Amino acid sequence: MTDKYYVNPVEPEYSRHKMSAEFAALLLAFLWIVFITIMHFTVVSSYSRGKKLRIGFLPITCHLLLPVAMERDQWFNDHVETIKFSSWPDMIEAIKGRELDATFILAPIALSLMDQDVPVKIVLLGHRNGTGLVVSKKENIHNADDFRGKTVAIPIRFSTQNLALHMFLSDGSVQASDVNLVELPPPDMPSALTSGGIDAYIVGEPYVAQAELANSGIMLHRVQDIWPDFISSLMIVRDQVLKDKKVLMDQLIHVLYSQGEWIESHREEAARIGAAFFGLPDNLLIHVLTARPTRVVYRRLIPRQDELLRIGDLMVRYELLDHVPPCRLYLGWRHASR
Repeated sequence: MTDKYYVNPVEPEYSRHKMSAEFAALLLAFLWIVFITIMHFTVVSSYSRGKKLRIGFLPITCHLLLPVAMERDQWFNDHVETIKFSSWPDMIEAIKGRELDATFILAPIALSLMDQDVPVKIVLLGHRNGTGLVVSKKENIHNADDFRGKTVAIPIRFSTQNLALHMFLSDGSVQASDVNLVELPPPDMPSALTSGGIDAYIVGEPYVAQAELANSGIMLHRVQDIWPDFISSLMIVRDQVLKDKKVLMDQLIHVLYSQGEWIESHREEAARIGAAFFGLPDNLLIHVLTARPTRVVYRRLIPRQDELLRIGDLMVRYELLDHVPPCRLYLGWRHASR
């Protein structure tokens, strides 16, 4: 009888404690999952709202609008992350891979991207002119005919520098096949000239001035002597960014555009800003921006169809493409207000 009715008095208390602990553990786990979920969406939402626009550049004067805007405009600085490149091919892959929202890039590359159906639009020019044909002081080069058999560096085949060189050579009845053309990143050109690896190069500033100041080369021609109102780089923006962040991008481009007039009247100060940003000597950019006659122009930066179509025509003439590519522009930013 005793065994039938005996109940261990400790067991109910132990069970209650066990159930209470299990419930607390489950509740804690549930609350932790809720907390992590809330934090995840908070961080993602905050990141989405605060993510800066990624804009690519090279350390050349036709990308000077970018550091000047960052120095002078806090709104711009708050909304832009700049991505430095040392070569055009790397930049091309970055814009194709959607690693960049926008970039300053050579005009023929932009047209080539459009020909490949890469969804981008041209919104702004970097500057006008600002390129030179440099020859080694060690070589006896004075005219187009002297380039026969010489090694000449270009930034990349799809550049207006390459097109300008073809124009110069053809005006002198020299075929491009008579010249050994090599592609080099702009920062590498002055040292290659000094070492004798190349005999000449055509490039945007400040790498013309760098050879002049080093006394290793001379500028045989300013590009505007060959091609008046020359265009080197321009700014392209991905279509999806223009769709998703149109107001933000309109303001951003407008801020960049407005720096052109400021640079024109503050050339030495702009040179110092650019030198610090690009990691170049002050005297190099000051030489470029204050030289007479004027080498670089930061006015008339709104792109025009006729100018871009001319670049397309030259790309066909010199066998870079077999047809004139489309020139898709976006100029709605001109009506943006701050």
